Amino acid sequence: MNNVCNINGHQHAIICNKLTKVYGSQIAVDHIDLKIRYGSIFGLLGPNGAGKTSVIKMLTGLSSPTKGEAIVADYNVVKETLKVKENIGWISSEVILDDSLTSMENIWIQSKLHSLGKNWKQKAQILMKYFELDERDDKKVGQFSTGMRKKLEITMALLHEPKILFMDEPTIGLDANTRRLLWNLIKKINKEYGVTILLTTHYIEEADVLCDSLAIINHGKIIARGSSQELKSIVGGDILEIEFFSDFDFSILKNIDGIKTIREEYLSYKDDGSRPEKPLKLFIKVKNAETVLPVLISEINKFDPNIIKTIRIDKPNLETIFLELTGMHFKEVEDTSDKEFYTHKRSF
Repeated sequence: MNNVCNINGHQHAIICNKLTKVYGSQIAVDHIDLKIRYGSIFGLLGPNGAGKTSVIKMLTGLSSPTKGEAIVADYNVVKETLKVKENIGWISSEVILDDSLTSMENIWIQSKLHSLGKNWKQKAQILMKYFELDERDDKKVGQFSTGMRKKLEITMALLHEPKILFMDEPTIGLDANTRRLLWNLIKKINKEYGVTILLTTHYIEEADVLCDSLAIINHGKIIARGSSQELKSIVGGDILEIEFFSDFDFSILKNIDGIKTIREEYLSYKDDGSRPEKPLKLFIKVKNAETVLPVLISEINKFDPNIIKTIRIDKPNLETIFLELTGMHFKEVEDTSDKEFYTHKRSF
């Protein structure tokens, strides 16, 4: 096993300086700065359409930055693209295997792409044994389970002993058991092979479980970074999300002990823009939800015992951080992005 951490005495496997990508009039990645240490698992977390894949494409040499600079495995992604590709592995959300071939035949193709020479098979056998795959199995890959296919993809990605492994949304579409299997594999290869891993995901729990440090990206901008615990401290309490059947004067709630802030959101508006007698949603930050909620409900019931539609408690996690920073849940941002995409598509 090859420990590649800090191999040249450098601390950072990836450095981004004002990295920017523009497609036509759309800014996909907006002047981001990142430093990712060798040997770490770094998570780039954001909703669909946030710019994660555009970042990966630039860092792997598949797309040139519009502005800015990126250093990957100590090489410039624009000036030394081939050197970058020699030192990285990539696992995408899409299957890269040939289902009509066996596992060893798939690996042989990968070895040719990396010009590994005659010792490719020995490396393959070591990796396959490590991941509990049988190199003598003559089954076609199309007959493999999803878990076995993911193991084979990782084997192929590690065959040329990369310093950095990019995983772009690797668990999309996987069932819960296979996803956990992949999480264990990611932690295992990071620890035992010393490979730096950059993982993009929109799964909140995935970033929380796997990543030593992470950055949250939205609309192409990095809006927060740090360890999971550091980011959770941004919230500074629990979030009560309460939806009401109609509007009411919620100022009566502001003096309740334990309430830090209250933010309102009206779910529809009159044509003239005035406040409607329509559904109201409150986002109430509190020191402790279990302590404050009974008092809060009691006060609301004094006004109208039938006005509450739903109550949701969000303990500090990466979802509530995103909510705190943007005022929206991941799903709401993704739905908005989808609507913008299809509106833009129809305009052509």
